[in-house]
Amino acid sequence: MSAELAAHDLIVRALTASPAPVFVDDADLEQAKAGADLLVAAKLAKFADDGRTEVSLTNAGRYWALHGGYLGFLREEPIGGGGGRQRNPELEETRLTLMRLRLNTFWWSFGVSIAGFVISIISLIVALSLGGRLIGI
Repeated sequence: MSAELAAHDLIVRALTASPAPVFVDDADLEQAKAGADLLVAAKLAKFADDGRTEVSLTNAGRYWALHGGYLGFLREEPIGGGGGRQRNPELEETRLTLMRLRLNTFWWSFGVSIAGFVISIISLIVALSLGGRLIGI
């Protein structure tokens, strides 16, 4: 039995009795552990105990248990899935760089706005304190 089949069996068992034991009597222990790790990595289940011997389904896991189990999840999930939206590493790096630049630009524009505000307040104070002497009255 492969890890995918063990994950499928585990997600179906977890739907009927949650939390479900990872290791059953007739299962290969290594494959059962690999199946449980696949479910947790795909965020379809979470370990219910500290010993990592029981899993309980997440909301996404319940959905996929009712809609084909782990094998149905694999058919629907794009390659490189993993439960969440996966991005190209180069695009992710570019997105982070642009976000950093946006934050830097924000702080510069914020600083210039504060400086303009301070200059206008100083100009207003000077105009009110000198009064008519500036225009020659």
